[in-house]
Amino acid sequence: MNAVRKLGDKVLERLAPSTSAQADTSYYKFCYCSGPYYYRKLCHVVGGISSCGACYRSGEC
Repeated sequence: MNAVRKLGDKVLERLAPSTSAQADTSYYKFCYCSGPYYYRKLCHVVGGISSCGACYRSGEC
């Protein structure tokens, strides 16, 4: 399950920049695994400008 989540994050990372010129969007970006925990951050693309929040624990690796 976690491998699927990481793969989904990577796919979204590649898709989000190409769609940024068309529409505003939000996506999750993988940060890291530490011990048993998985960390990611929420990113937003608004008006072609991308920004991300802080990494937070969202599950197990």
